Amino acid sequence: MTSLGYQASSLKAYLSTPDDLLTTFRRLRDIGYRHLQLQWIDPTVPLEFTAEALRETGLTCIATQDGFDEVRNNLEYYIKMNHLWGSVSLCVSSFPRAQMTSDGISHFCTEMDRMAHVLGEQGISLTFHPLGFNFEPVDGVCAVDTIMQTLSKEVGLTLCIYPAVRSGLNPVKLLERYSGRVEICHFKDSAVFPDGRECLVPLGQGQIDWPPIFEACHRTGVKWGLVEQENWQKDAFVCAKESFDYISGRGIT
Repeated sequence: MTSLGYQASSLKAYLSTPDDLLTTFRRLRDIGYRHLQLQWIDPTVPLEFTAEALRETGLTCIATQDGFDEVRNNLEYYIKMNHLWGSVSLCVSSFPRAQMTSDGISHFCTEMDRMAHVLGEQGISLTFHPLGFNFEPVDGVCAVDTIMQTLSKEVGLTLCIYPAVRSGLNPVKLLERYSGRVEICHFKDSAVFPDGRECLVPLGQGQIDWPPIFEACHRTGVKWGLVEQENWQKDAFVCAKESFDYISGRGIT
């Protein structure tokens, strides 16, 4: 069954100091969240402080996330981070646009497999999180499909529903296609306002039909469904609670 959590990168503006981070963790706990993916905590906040904040609030770090170059160039740092925070999963966000070629994909997959081997020896799994442009074709084939076919089976897929839908793809079919390789889904939604702006909104208030996606997550073995919303039309924590209430009322808790 898929369990509910929160992608803390959504609250980057509230993770800039130790006091801010601890307050944010407490507010998420009080809403009802118990599991976090951590990203974009200000680097001036010591890793050890974040570990203590997790312990104090009773929250669990189920994964970390950062960009490909950041992880590749500082792998030992991310190993230390995951060990301190109790995380057993590291997500690389996006395949760089400049590498959206056949040779670029080959190089990316070679590096990802190398990192997966090093991380695996430390008890940490590696996943790939595509952004919207990663779903574009390279040599006539969706780059994400080529990447997932090329990567070793040890590398999983962190699937954000929002860019997949915006790319014209069916998220249920994606979950079925990669059944067994998607442990984490990011749940993010948007709405078009009367002035024509498209803005992120809490789940259940936007354009995406979520119940079939939740069902597919359960059915295909997705372990974590994480709320994500990086901008807001009202208080960020009100949005986090509204998403929590919507999702938990539909079988993901």
